[in-house]
Amino acid sequence: MSSGSQEERMEVSVERDGDLAIIRVRGETYTLLDPLVKALHEIGVNFAGYDIPHPLKEEGVLYVRCKDEDPVRKVFEALRRLKEVYGGLKESLKSELERVERM
Repeated sequence: MSSGSQEERMEVSVERDGDLAIIRVRGETYTLLDPLVKALHEIGVNFAGYDIPHPLKEEGVLYVRCKDEDPVRKVFEALRRLKEVYGGLKESLKSELERVERM
């Protein structure tokens, strides 16, 4: 995402094809999709991967396949995990930066 003065919004659309969810994400690419795919693998989906169709567009396509569960629910579960991990990282970084500033 670019660092303009206005906050950019992410747009998401979901298609389903049997046990496969195809999630198009406009406004994010590698920054979100790479850790999300890793988190999906950690929680045991059958397949998770993504594609960036055009390198100059802020748009990615996430593919998630689950045999016994709803793949979209698994995406939400992985997003909650990432929020926990990165939320803690944000607080640790903020605390460390404040400590360094006092030096």
